[in-house]
Amino acid sequence: MRLWLATPDWLFRVVGVAFFVTYLWNRAQTYLTLPVSEWGPYCVFPDHIFGGMRLDMPWVPILVDMTFLLIILSFCFRLTTSRRAENGWVIFVSLLAAYLPLLVFWTGPALGWIDADWQRTFNDFAWRKQYTWYLAFIFGTLIAVGNALDVWGYGTLFRSFSIVPEPRALKTTGPYRFVRHPVYLGQFMAQAAVFLIAFRPHVIWWCVYVIFVALQLYRCKLEDRVLEKAFGQTYLDYKEKTFWFV
Repeated sequence: MRLWLATPDWLFRVVGVAFFVTYLWNRAQTYLTLPVSEWGPYCVFPDHIFGGMRLDMPWVPILVDMTFLLIILSFCFRLTTSRRAENGWVIFVSLLAAYLPLLVFWTGPALGWIDADWQRTFNDFAWRKQYTWYLAFIFGTLIAVGNALDVWGYGTLFRSFSIVPEPRALKTTGPYRFVRHPVYLGQFMAQAAVFLIAFRPHVIWWCVYVIFVALQLYRCKLEDRVLEKAFGQTYLDYKEKTFWFV
């Protein structure tokens, strides 16, 4: 914890920007080298539905990458916190909740660096091979609405962005007028599309999703405590006017 507290804010900004810029740089290669039809997920309907049409979903990676671009800008321009996070457990839970989906998604490529057969085996185990038309519709709806809500939330949060609970400026506009944690709500929807539909039906993926939701809900409670302490009655009044699960 002494090392965490001794780390200057500018270094956190540099590390955060470097991490997400590296990701977006890799994603840029997809946009520049592949046709639009290969940017994101797709499904092929059976012949008796829409004549066997293929439905491409290029908006899925675009919305996801927009959230990462907003995170990069937020790291660059965010306000300095009035109080740094000092509890090791709070920091650990917040980081784990934030990066758990990425750890799962990057398992395949990481295994591929070791052995290409390992990556193929993981992908065969993880990803669903066929979709019914209604699963494709639910997947597309959940991930589009969830990621659009994330983009709106990150765009509104912007200079108050933080991965660990730290008070900056209280946001009560945009989606925050209705929901206290709209980014997490969007992630619940988007990750449900991935872990419950895009991934093969398996207890492992169901458990990962449940753990992710539980961690995020707990993270919300931690953030509420920090914001209540920082903004007092103003935040308590705001809580009375908005929705959340816990």
